[in-house]
Amino acid sequence: MINIQISKIIKNNIKDHALSEYPRECCGFMIGYNKNNTLICLDIKKSNNIANNPKISFEIEPRDIINTQKQYRNTKLKILGHYHSHPNSLLNSRPSQKDIDSIYDSNLCWVIVGINDKKIEYSAYLPKLLKNNNYNLEKINII
Repeated sequence: MINIQISKIIKNNIKDHALSEYPRECCGFMIGYNKNNTLICLDIKKSNNIANNPKISFEIEPRDIINTQKQYRNTKLKILGHYHSHPNSLLNSRPSQKDIDSIYDSNLCWVIVGINDKKIEYSAYLPKLLKNNNYNLEKINII
């Protein structure tokens, strides 16, 4: 099974980003590398949420995706995935149907940050292609 390693410092950086955008959904990239079936997250990179209604969904600015890919192109680091928040609902930090419908790269990990009354919860997922060419997000461990 694949895991993702996220340090307390990085979790705090994500939390700060989520709280600064609250009650809108924040979003950004998880940066790092893969080692022995563990995604090692070394940093995050914030992105603008350009969704039509950022209080209920997120959309990463396409220019941010391209610029971040270019930034790490000739390094050992890469975009491992992205994170976004679910304000006002912990939801056990589960992906929404809109999250599942918006999967654009099956190789990217999803970290979802549930926030409710200043409490925060993290969960992580990897896309899995289903027989009908749709995706589902399967939970992975955060270590």
